[in-house]
Amino acid sequence: MSHPKFVQAMDRLKEFRARLARIQKVKGQFELLVRFDEESTALWGLYQQALLGDIRVPKRNYTDPAEQSVMWAWSNGNRKWHAWNGCKGLTRDEASSAYIAGVDDLLGQIDHLIEEWRDDQDPRVPDRVGVEAAEERKEERREMREKAKEERRIRDAWMKTALGV
Repeated sequence: MSHPKFVQAMDRLKEFRARLARIQKVKGQFELLVRFDEESTALWGLYQQALLGDIRVPKRNYTDPAEQSVMWAWSNGNRKWHAWNGCKGLTRDEASSAYIAGVDDLLGQIDHLIEEWRDDQDPRVPDRVGVEAAEERKEERREMREKAKEERRIRDAWMKTALGV
C-alpha cells in the first residue's frame, strides 16, 4: 500500500506508540502503553486488512510473535485476530481510508484518553464505571439490606422460640 496518507497515518501512530514505549522504560508507566495498545487494536485490524486483505489464519493458531510470554502472545494474538477478522470483506481501499480516519480520531483524542487512563490508575480518583454502577445499584443494595435484616429478625425470632430464650 503506497497511498501517502496511509503511510503518514501509519508513521504517526508508530511514532506515538514509540513515545509511549520510551515513557514506559524511563518512568515505568507500563499501563499507558498497554491501554494504548488496547485502544488501537481495531486500527491494527484495519492496517492488516489494508495491506493483506481478508484474514486467512485460523483463530486457534493465531499468537502475537512479538510477545515473549505465551499467555500474552495468545491474549494479544486473540485480540488482534478478532480485530482483523472484524474487517473481513472490506476492500483494501476501504480499510485504508478507515485506518487513516481511525488514526486521526485516536490521536485527536489522545490527550483526553491519557488523562482518563491516569485517572483510572490513581487510587484517589473514584473509578468511573464503579461510580456509575454504584448509583444505579443503590436502590438494589438498600432492598438487599432490608431483606437481610428481615431474614435475620425471622431467624432470631425462631431461635428464641426454639431455644426458649
